[in-house]
Amino acid sequence: MASRVNQPSSAFATSRRARDVEAVKDPRHLAWIRTLPSVISGTHGCVAAHINFADRRYGKPERGKSKKADDRFVLPITPWEHTDGPDAQHRTGKEKAWWAARGIDATTLANDLWRVSGDTEAAMAILRETWRQRSRLRRPMQGGAC
Repeated sequence: MASRVNQPSSAFATSRRARDVEAVKDPRHLAWIRTLPSVISGTHGCVAAHINFADRRYGKPERGKSKKADDRFVLPITPWEHTDGPDAQHRTGKEKAWWAARGIDATTLANDLWRVSGDTEAAMAILRETWRQRSRLRRPMQGGAC
């Protein structure tokens, strides 16, 4: 049985106008994201870090140089993790690999937080599960394996 994948009307658009879909702007969501602990370190005092790489699973286009990323695709991280530290998100130039190296599927996590926007209890459950999965990935192998 064949299945149909729903794509936004701009997914394979050839005209510039069809591709330039207006990004979602949601100041309340951004403010709420800033109240959450960092998805990386679990510490507070976060900024809302926009995810700039494309992800077709969510119909997310790549951000152009003059376009701000959609507020739906943001995650809470500390300023050190975002821009200030030597290995910060915006210092590497390879953002997708940066998130993957930390064991985080950034667009899926951002989408999950978007779905529960404003519900801190639900967000904390999502973050705890993310931290649990990340800790499993970082455990040393058992049984003397190298």
